[in-house]
Amino acid sequence: GCIYNCDCSTTMCSLSTANAKFCLDFFRELNKIKRNENIFFSPLSLSAAFGMVVLGARGNTLKQIEEVALHRKVQAYHDLLFSCLKCEEAGGVHSQFQSLLAAVSEPRPGCSLTIANRLFGEITYPFFQQYLDSTKKFYRAELEAVNFKCTEEEAREKINFWVENETKGKIKDLFATGFIDPSTVLVLVNAIYFKGKWAVEFKKEDTKETYFQLNKNEKRTVQMMFQEGYFNMAFIEEPKMKVIELPYFNNELSMLILLPEVLECALTYEKLAGWTSSDRMQQLRVKVYLPQFKMEESYVLNTALQEMGVMNVFDWGKADLSGISTKNGLAVSKAIQKSFVEVNEEGTEAVGTMGLAAVPLCHPVSYEFKADHPFLFFIRYNTTNTILFFGRYCSP
Repeated sequence: GCIYNCDCSTTMCSLSTANAKFCLDFFRELNKIKRNENIFFSPLSLSAAFGMVVLGARGNTLKQIEEVALHRKVQAYHDLLFSCLKCEEAGGVHSQFQSLLAAVSEPRPGCSLTIANRLFGEITYPFFQQYLDSTKKFYRAELEAVNFKCTEEEAREKINFWVENETKGKIKDLFATGFIDPSTVLVLVNAIYFKGKWAVEFKKEDTKETYFQLNKNEKRTVQMMFQEGYFNMAFIEEPKMKVIELPYFNNELSMLILLPEVLECALTYEKLAGWTSSDRMQQLRVKVYLPQFKMEESYVLNTALQEMGVMNVFDWGKADLSGISTKNGLAVSKAIQKSFVEVNEEGTEAVGTMGLAAVPLCHPVSYEFKADHPFLFFIRYNTTNTILFFGRYCSP
């Protein structure tokens, strides 16, 4: 039977659950160092990047990544999942990623989503062909050989150019000067870009300047968008919170916003799943106020992941990546993620027009959802309930 006690035809749900748990763990870790700051990252993109490392990791290095980044307790069914790539035909984790990345990256009208993973490896290292074939097959990721030893600046520019190209010019200068040095052997690069158009756009003429309350004593001005319409909404009693779903064009993707009276961080997967489940939500007529915002966040992942328990892979003495190369001393020197999001009246800067559905105006009650103080938000791929992005907006 299936190790997740679920029908194996729905193994994607297990990946989405693991991804959501990892997402909240990572958020808690970032929150320690980014108190009262904006946070924005892509858990799916992170998990996929580490899935690529898992393909070549062995021993404790493998165990730590599986337990932290893929939320799997290893011993019992390790052989079933990871012992060799043959198990992939039975729907192992890499195949699940392959299907999910393919589904998420499908071109869809009004939305563009690019997840770009690539490994850059020192040219003098002999990488196993089987490993290179697997990362390409499951993660659409190539390993590119670069000369870190002698021309690290050139290598850095090459990586930055690749990222800028993959993200339609939105993410520039991923690696700052001096970030890569001659001792670098393996760099994991993970860039993700999303541009989506709301199913129902906010009208530009309804956007007004207003205040956003950062905390008890401080407020700043924001451009607050407004629309009234029918949305899925939930009222949570404990903690006091409103949740709303704003669908993107054609409803495959949605942004869910959690607006608590007080932003606390005791977030668990069970709570989040409960608060945003379709059973909880009801379609109501709502006046929605949402600030325009743009976030570009960049995280060097080494420290946060080491705090979470992924230690060996970054440690020269302990990393076991013998499935990637025969040569000893291979460790992930740097792991970095940069994500970009822009929220405006159209959703983001997509162009084009669409007809709006007519909604009868004579409705007895209208609720209000006013995001004029700190909130959490995530962008979800609705087909599999996968969290693509997760963020906190608390500082305009």
